[in-house]
Amino acid sequence: MLRVGLSLAALFVLGAFLISCVFIVRSFDSFADKQEVSLTLDTNDPNLFSTIHAVKAGYEDGRDDKPLPRRRYPLPKLQANVGSFELLADPQAPLLRYQEPNPWKRWTLLCLGASDQELSLAWVLYFALGSWLLLQLLLDVTPTTPFTFANARRLRGLGLLVLGLDLVQEVAYLMVRALVPAFQTPGLAEPLSHYVRFSTETTLPGWEVGVLLLIIAAVYRRGVELSQEAELTI
Repeated sequence: MLRVGLSLAALFVLGAFLISCVFIVRSFDSFADKQEVSLTLDTNDPNLFSTIHAVKAGYEDGRDDKPLPRRRYPLPKLQANVGSFELLADPQAPLLRYQEPNPWKRWTLLCLGASDQELSLAWVLYFALGSWLLLQLLLDVTPTTPFTFANARRLRGLGLLVLGLDLVQEVAYLMVRALVPAFQTPGLAEPLSHYVRFSTETTLPGWEVGVLLLIIAAVYRRGVELSQEAELTI
């Protein structure tokens, strides 16, 4: 079983290297002549602190005895340019397209994960660092020393990584609101930039996973301490 885990971890590390190469290539593409930016929208809730908005909306729906599914805020089916932008595809989850002449802004949106590609700098870092920590953790496990303080530190590192990236996501949404022009459309009180969703939002673990990993790391470390104390007693 350990050999299977090591093989999978090694494949993850290789995959992280390939994904990093793809991200670098797409970074160069951001500085090419193509100026079009395509962003995915979700008009259900604003992107910043969306959990708070969801809880508030759920409370209001329950208070008003509204049936499930929850209310949504569909956008008009616009297929032509509206001013300097256009909305395409499903009106419930459309794509916002506009011309961005600044290549650094295009590259920053790619790094944040706002573009409609399944990549972001946070996701690449999570996959690369997480795979490396997992590989080192499995390499440190032996029949004679299955539990070590080093692995406790690696588990804690994974937990802190997940928590840190979750916090970065909220800061990144603030950056998106500053980078994307404040396009307005009928039916929505806030600008469209407030409804941009990261393409990697559902692939990155939430803060709950980070807290769970920190708890496991603390328990694991205590287990190592008890194991060493038992060996000294014997």
